[in-house]
Amino acid sequence: MDIRSKATPLLFRERGGFGFHAPWRKIFTFGAIGFFALAGCSSPARSTVSAPAETATDQALATAAFTPTGAPTIIATPTPTQTSTPAIINPLTGLPVADASMIERRPLAIKVSNYPRTARPQAGLSYADLLFEFYQEYGLTRWQAIYLSRDVDKVGPIRSGRRIDVPLMRAYQSMLTFCAEFDTTWDYMDEEGVRNLLLYFGPVGPPAMWRDNSQIPINGIYGNTAELRKAAQYLKIPDIVPNLEGMVFSDTPPAMSGKGASIQVRFLADTAIAEWRYNSADGKYYRWSETDDKGTMGPLLDRDTGQQLSVSNLIVVYVNYIQRNGDQIYELELFGEGKALFFRDGMEENGGWRLPKIDRPLQFFGPDGPFDLKPGVSWIVLVEDSSTESQTDGHWTVKFGQPTMGT
Repeated sequence: MDIRSKATPLLFRERGGFGFHAPWRKIFTFGAIGFFALAGCSSPARSTVSAPAETATDQALATAAFTPTGAPTIIATPTPTQTSTPAIINPLTGLPVADASMIERRPLAIKVSNYPRTARPQAGLSYADLLFEFYQEYGLTRWQAIYLSRDVDKVGPIRSGRRIDVPLMRAYQSMLTFCAEFDTTWDYMDEEGVRNLLLYFGPVGPPAMWRDNSQIPINGIYGNTAELRKAAQYLKIPDIVPNLEGMVFSDTPPAMSGKGASIQVRFLADTAIAEWRYNSADGKYYRWSETDDKGTMGPLLDRDTGQQLSVSNLIVVYVNYIQRNGDQIYELELFGEGKALFFRDGMEENGGWRLPKIDRPLQFFGPDGPFDLKPGVSWIVLVEDSSTESQTDGHWTVKFGQPTMGT
């Protein structure tokens, strides 16, 4: 199938959760307040019944003349033409979907914790259509999981938003779900025009977002994607059908220049080591994470399913991180184009990424044009542009570079 479609103290300085006043929306919870009934108040769409179109058989019957010789007139019955319904393809995965309405809606991005290690295993990541992992601050990484074609009852633990989230929100025209933010991040999102697309703990409560400390003692906030969409409707976040074309998919792998048996990305500290190992039995890359500060690796599971997280494609995107004012506050220069490494089917290829418009998804290119990704979920790792890579017999290591200092 070819598809051408395109650390704890910090939290208490943030607004929007943990007892701080939410700066711009009234706090509510979803209970017996009746807002769910709003969905049933819209008028049914009108339909127009038209006269049936004249068929070839009708025309033959109308023009057939009486034959006086008594010889019968034979009227041929047209053979029905069988037409196949085109498959409805998810532009983020290249996979068919049964219900078009599930992809004809705004993507929902959720900010998910990766540290402290008690946050693992995370819940609901195997239901995401696209996964982004990036360096956040103080040696830690976090994820932005994008949900489009499927919903999940529990995803998290959900953590705070950052400036890094903004270019991804724009590229995929997504809503962002998080638990809190720094004051400077609120201001930045205001300046960048995305503050009206935020769903955060406080204004949004159960059953869309809730606290569950049974897994971890702090920061145990989770969400339900279907209920979060109802919350977005209540908060009047416009639901649009964005243009998500840009990625190219094919079951047939392209010619690739090297082996890709495993990929390990080492960020700026031993608290963030990510690794994917290829499994030839099902053609997927399985996620492993460090389990201690000595670099011991263990399989990363989905708490909802009990299964190890796996994806069809692993993409390493090199992008400029900018550290502002000497603080642990980073922005991404995610526009234009840059270097990328692609891993699928146990192979690797060097290539590049492009973002020709800030409101269109990332596009990926190999040496000969658009790179054919394998249909399925992709995990995209955003590393500093100065990061370095090496490999031995198909086992790759990427070392995260130092971000650029900005003003």
